[in-house]
Amino acid sequence: MTGSNKIATLRVEQLYEMKKLALWGGVFMCLFLGMNTAVAQNSDSVSAKVNKRPLLNQFESDYVLTASERIALKQSRIAYQYRVKEILDSVEISDRKRKRLLLELKRNPFSEKIKEAVAEYTLIEE
Repeated sequence: MTGSNKIATLRVEQLYEMKKLALWGGVFMCLFLGMNTAVAQNSDSVSAKVNKRPLLNQFESDYVLTASERIALKQSRIAYQYRVKEILDSVEISDRKRKRLLLELKRNPFSEKIKEAVAEYTLIEE
């Protein structure tokens, strides 16, 4: 082997090592970002935690519900949202309208649009 062939071979090997390092870095980056996305998609559990001592409780305790009453109200709202979601899934409406109503349910569960859709469903059932 001549001197120039040795240098060319070393450069090719260095380039190969650099490409391999960049490839492994890209693979690890994709795995890291993919795990974060997967964890974010699996979090469908809803907690019904409430603050134990709201600021108003320090000054006007008569106006504030107890923590157990607030938890019960929050759980009933969550149950209401699940019931309405089941109703919207069972009603025969277009997918676009169903998607809009589900988004509205997330934003404002007691909106007029949702009440109208549920009322239509209950009228059709009866």
